[in-house]
Amino acid sequence: MDLSTDFLRSFIAVCECKSFSLAAARVHKSQGAISAQMARLEEQAGSRLIDRSQRQFRLTKEGELFLDFAQQMVAKTDATQQSLQALHNNVHQEVRIATTRSVGIYILPGVIGNIAKKFPELNLSLLTQRRTLTYERLQQGAVDLAVVLADTAQRGLFAEPLRSESLCFVISPKHPLANKKAISWEELKTIPFISGIKGNDFSDMIDEIFEKDGFPKPTGNIIINNMHMRKEAVRAGVGVTVLPCFTVREEVQNKTLKILTIKDRPLPDTQLMIVEPHRRSTNPNVELVKKALRETLMVQANHEESLQPLVLVRRKTKVLIAKMLLCGPFAAAGNVTDYLFY
Repeated sequence: MDLSTDFLRSFIAVCECKSFSLAAARVHKSQGAISAQMARLEEQAGSRLIDRSQRQFRLTKEGELFLDFAQQMVAKTDATQQSLQALHNNVHQEVRIATTRSVGIYILPGVIGNIAKKFPELNLSLLTQRRTLTYERLQQGAVDLAVVLADTAQRGLFAEPLRSESLCFVISPKHPLANKKAISWEELKTIPFISGIKGNDFSDMIDEIFEKDGFPKPTGNIIINNMHMRKEAVRAGVGVTVLPCFTVREEVQNKTLKILTIKDRPLPDTQLMIVEPHRRSTNPNVELVKKALRETLMVQANHEESLQPLVLVRRKTKVLIAKMLLCGPFAAAGNVTDYLFY
């Protein structure tokens, strides 16, 4: 197919406006010109892209696939043009990264430091906030990309998983159950459970995981809104809680906290992922930062010593799959992993 980016921009406008007339006004063309372009695209694709049998605007399955392709092609074209212009003008644009508090504290500082050393003229800003606010800022264009911990990504955003991150039950090493190699879910229910408040992104994710995967809900009514305070409450022997394993690595090594191994059904992994807005940034330095994040975080995943042997096997397997997707034959089509969380 010999496709013009002008045709692709018109198709994207039609899809976003859900109207030929509104799309024509957006791209400064006549409605007849837009209709002709859509007909030409469908002729080249050999398929109907827009379902005209419905009164309400709707894409066919082929149209939905083509929309993803069009958005990626236009974004790549714009990024290339911006890169060439930046090289010509020797412009160094700031890259704005948003992240959640736990990722910002435990994972990204060293990574950002390495990127800054490698590219000393690159301007970076890092904003930590709730995941829902991060998604809003992405959609508003207030940040260029985000690095978040999640089990799924919000629709309308592109998500690229970097590596798996394990969740774990943590307990004081002084608790009698801490000496057992593994405990049952019934035994777990005998320990007061410390949870976060409703509306907290991480706490809500844990609740959804328990409900979706059918895990028995731990008992207890201890609610602490701050992840660090929950960790300190566990250390003091108040009860048990669920945390990302990377947030307790130092405490486990120092033997001030203990990870509980649950028989039969361990908690599922979450994903550390790069998330970008629907209209990706045209800042050429964003691609540079994304590449550095991929390389650094995925290499770390291969070399980190896991807190639980079984977790290490699972994590390495998922990292290998991610590498195959990023480096294999699918890579030519762009970030194929964008679709893993839809």
